[in-house]
Amino acid sequence: MKTYLTLSAIALAAAASLSSGVASAEEPAAAPVPDIAVTTNVGITSDYRFRGVSQNNQAPSFQGGVDVAFNKLGLYVGTWGSNVSQWTAGNGTLEMDLYGGYKTEVAGIGVDVGAIDYQYPGSGGNNAALGAVAKANTQEAYIGLSYGIATFKTSRTVGNNYFNSTAANKNAKGTMYYDLTLSQEVLPKLTASAHAGYTDYKTNDASVKDFSYADYNVGLAYDYNSYVFGVKLYKNNLGSGTKNWIAPGAATNGKSLGNNGVALSLTRSF
Repeated sequence: MKTYLTLSAIALAAAASLSSGVASAEEPAAAPVPDIAVTTNVGITSDYRFRGVSQNNQAPSFQGGVDVAFNKLGLYVGTWGSNVSQWTAGNGTLEMDLYGGYKTEVAGIGVDVGAIDYQYPGSGGNNAALGAVAKANTQEAYIGLSYGIATFKTSRTVGNNYFNSTAANKNAKGTMYYDLTLSQEVLPKLTASAHAGYTDYKTNDASVKDFSYADYNVGLAYDYNSYVFGVKLYKNNLGSGTKNWIAPGAATNGKSLGNNGVALSLTRSF
């Protein structure tokens, strides 16, 4: 899941906003929103991309998660997982995210404040293909603002590691990620989206080149009876430092993980 809530959680938020209005005589009243709602999701993607970079060497990933929303309090917690490459996990092959936060609305603007812990079991071990690796486990705090079709989210690294880019005894604390996403239903059940993001990389390691870069994507998603079919086109603006970090080699199966590309996905929420 990385940095965004599942479609099921978004649907719950929409249901909450509908239930706060007064139903007209011609329309039935909206179903009451439960105090506590538990939703699950499973999916598969042809290329799991995070901040523009392929997380499984451009191979399919199987994914799934559970969300718990405490609707009256505005609180939520959840977990999400996916198979990933050894390059991503720093010697492991699994990503497990734990997250929680608080959502509310102020003057018509949605506010989402929370934290997320990206865990990669087995990261940090020695691997001949990867060479000397650091732990990939990463912790971030975030705040998101939404209005109409637009959402702007800022994430800040609060731990020492930033996704297997940090050498031993060094840190990347303070690395920032800025995310602007536009999403709009253009036809019944068909939603178009556009995203622009920027990674502002910080480190106290003088030997590391700058990993800062911009990433973009546009996509379409069609909801058919809770099965969501998606397609996204990815484009990145990688600097020399970032290219060196994800350079083709044994750990990436010789692939350039930041190249422009297309990913197909299928997700089901319960």
